[in-house]
Amino acid sequence: MKVVEVTAYGESDVLALVDRTEPTPASDQVIIANHYAGVNFIDIAMRRGWYPFPAVPTPFVPGTEGAGMVVAIGSSVRDFKIGDRVAYMQNESAGLERAYSELIAIEADKVVPLPDDISFEIAAAMTAQGMTTHYMLNEIRPVRPGTTVLVHAAAGGMGRNLVQWAKHLGATVIGTCSTSKVDVVKRLGADYVIDYTRDDFVAIGRDVTNGRGVDLIIDGIGKTTLAGDLELVATRGNIVTYGLVSGEADPVNVHHLIHRSRAIHGCDLFDYIADPKERRMRAAAVWQAIREGWLTPQISGVYSLENAAAAQDQLIDRSNVGKIVIEIGSV
Repeated sequence: MKVVEVTAYGESDVLALVDRTEPTPASDQVIIANHYAGVNFIDIAMRRGWYPFPAVPTPFVPGTEGAGMVVAIGSSVRDFKIGDRVAYMQNESAGLERAYSELIAIEADKVVPLPDDISFEIAAAMTAQGMTTHYMLNEIRPVRPGTTVLVHAAAGGMGRNLVQWAKHLGATVIGTCSTSKVDVVKRLGADYVIDYTRDDFVAIGRDVTNGRGVDLIIDGIGKTTLAGDLELVATRGNIVTYGLVSGEADPVNVHHLIHRSRAIHGCDLFDYIADPKERRMRAAAVWQAIREGWLTPQISGVYSLENAAAAQDQLIDRSNVGKIVIEIGSV
């Protein structure tokens, strides 16, 4: 079978399309014929050796998210059968198979059913980011009418979901983005849009909240934004950090958080879907939101396995509006 390997830590030129032996399932696994894989910043962080800690030894197959059809099952698997449509999240631990591949062997408890009315393409685009949005807005700092939420990179795949879901919950939403994406974020429903290339998000955030600051700031950028987040977050407010697109943020003196009772939360989806029932619950909430029409996925780019490097490069240059996916098999 064809897979994409990270052959060494570095930029996208370390990705190579290679042949590997087709997997067979362990007793608790299913084999999935991947139709699509989602492209996420965690794939790039792993490729660069930035994440996890310690880094996954090379060579390895990237891709934590995919969707496809079950083609084989292990002897103890009871929840799935051959022919089932499914989506999955695979974690970042060493020694595991991942989504940039024609076939993947994965534990059945990491797999969720995919309803017939949700396409493989949409599932690969929304499984990780949809479930992440669900726990961030419902558990880290439950969003209610009147909550103020600032979303960095509001036009990207994750940002789109956060803006739409926070508005659905009644929040006042502030989105940051580049000049070319301001209208996109407005159309998503953000109450205020800040062009980070021209404007100071801290100053504008203070202005639109009448000086009180923002209750919840969601930041996947890292180095270039965290210091500003700390200035802007409200008393008893929360900063959620889930990525490091611009690099690792500078160290924070935790004693500064005591003043005004502020909190920084590091978030990893896998800690919120470790239980199979919880994983299924979050996935079902995402499918239902799409079905009801208030969460609208957008695919920004579709690439082949051979062009996985270009897919990751598009994500890095932040030209995407929505999610980038890799098409692997026929639908």
